[in-house]
Amino acid sequence: MRFWEGIHLSLQQVWAQKLKSFFALLGIIIGITFLIAVITIVEGMNRYVREDFAGSIFGVNTFSVVRRPTIETGRIDEVQRRRWRRNPELGMQEVEVVRAAVPEARYLAHFGQTGVSSVRYGQFERRNVRVVGGSPDYGTVQGWTVEEGRGLTPIDDRQALSVAVIGAQIAERLFPTTSPIGKRIRAGGHGFQVVGVMEEQGGLVGNIRDATILIPFETYQRTLSRRRLEVDGITVKMNRADELNPAIAEVQGALRSERRLRPFEPDNFGIETSSDLLQAWETINRILMTALPGLVGISLVVGGIVIMNIMLLSVTDRTREIGLRKSLGARRRDILFQFLTEASMLSIAGAALGIGTGFGLALLIERVSPLPAAVSVPAMIISLVLGLGVGIASGLYPAYRAARLDPIEALRFE
Repeated sequence: MRFWEGIHLSLQQVWAQKLKSFFALLGIIIGITFLIAVITIVEGMNRYVREDFAGSIFGVNTFSVVRRPTIETGRIDEVQRRRWRRNPELGMQEVEVVRAAVPEARYLAHFGQTGVSSVRYGQFERRNVRVVGGSPDYGTVQGWTVEEGRGLTPIDDRQALSVAVIGAQIAERLFPTTSPIGKRIRAGGHGFQVVGVMEEQGGLVGNIRDATILIPFETYQRTLSRRRLEVDGITVKMNRADELNPAIAEVQGALRSERRLRPFEPDNFGIETSSDLLQAWETINRILMTALPGLVGISLVVGGIVIMNIMLLSVTDRTREIGLRKSLGARRRDILFQFLTEASMLSIAGAALGIGTGFGLALLIERVSPLPAAVSVPAMIISLVLGLGVGIASGLYPAYRAARLDPIEALRFE
């Protein structure tokens, strides 16, 4: 039997028994769909975290001093967590210590933040809003661009003016037909005059920023903050990447000296950079990629068993056909090749449908959520190879059984 003739006959047989073929494909489709969807989303997240997310959170050439680490990598025991909870709060004194430790810093900003249930303007409302009280350079450090109006100024901070720069989502929700500049909004029981609107960010982090209100730090202290003269974080932006690690070492040493920590005592504060976030994501990514083969494997094994049973049933149904073909000169290897090809075509078709469904599911998730997706060509190749492997493995025994049939006994079969 010629190769392409065997492929053609196999496809005809698969098409002739559509319902049976569909149920044979189902397990493969589910497994490959799950594989493609997860890898596509994870690849998209990898690209997003490396190229945009980490830099958006911390900024370029930037590090942050916080009361306790917010990014955890590896196993953290309860003793360590209790130690972090005992860390003293950061205050304006620490801000000045950090400022003195890195006089060459391009920007230095401190901030406090809280969540409020809603922000209102007239009859319009936007729920679940984050309010950040930042020093004058905070928006610059974070790379926030004001699209309309102006940003915050040192005068706003010194005089504790009730002014605010709002995110794009808030502006769109509260002011669908008018400009928000000069309007007065209410958040957390306090009124703020809108002086600027931030450029829309979009994406995973952008959705958080777009629902943020930025107010002067002194205003935040007098209105929404529950802790006077305390800050949630201190952010430092250096001029170049090679200045980052020396600056971190200087700040760490200055804060340890300020808090009179002995050499053997651990830091009672945290210093975080974008590399810490990348390391945390790599840990999560590694766990996902370790668990994925097992989950997909279970589905493929089930799909392979279904294909094997369908093929065994097909051998029984086509016993007289096999006997007739053998009596007309078909060799064992021809029968073996035909049934192996049918099983492989079933499995590859399932893999192809699974690839399409997986990409469709990933794109749907990207459309309705901030999770990014990226097409992975290696994942497509792996899926097709897996489909072919499952087809050959599950079709081997039925094909062998068909090839071993005696032609005379097969022609007698009713």
